[in-house]
Amino acid sequence: MKKRTPSLASREVGFTLLEVMISMVIIVIGIAAVFGFVSVSDDIMQNAKHREQLDMIVTDVIETVHSDQEHIAEYSGKELKNCSGLSTSQGKAKQLKHLKNWCNQLTSNLGDLKGADARGIKKFQKTDLGKTVTVIEIELTSKDGKNLIFAKRVFNAP
Repeated sequence: MKKRTPSLASREVGFTLLEVMISMVIIVIGIAAVFGFVSVSDDIMQNAKHREQLDMIVTDVIETVHSDQEHIAEYSGKELKNCSGLSTSQGKAKQLKHLKNWCNQLTSNLGDLKGADARGIKKFQKTDLGKTVTVIEIELTSKDGKNLIFAKRVFNAP
């Protein structure tokens, strides 16, 4: 009696367990990579949002100080860290209102300060080409100093 051998077509039906396992591993690696990219993308978007908020506040500070140059000293040396602790000279309620508004915007939009965060306004004099000018420097950071917006503005420049 002759032994029957299965035809080639009947032996190659379906996938082997090994092929299915290898396919599953490849799919899982792909899904894990996609989730990793989504996480990184979310962090980048949050950092961009924080920098944009810092930039808007810095712009507001510069415009306000520029329009209120006669009281520029009231903004100098102020740290926008503790909103309730801010103070100005007697009779300078408008300037104090601006400072507290900026401080509250920073706190509500970016949260409380973390270790390396800086939120300050400084003023100094500089002589340039024989003329003394006033320079305002604003430094605002968020996320423990990782997002930084730094601006300088020269007033009374030649």
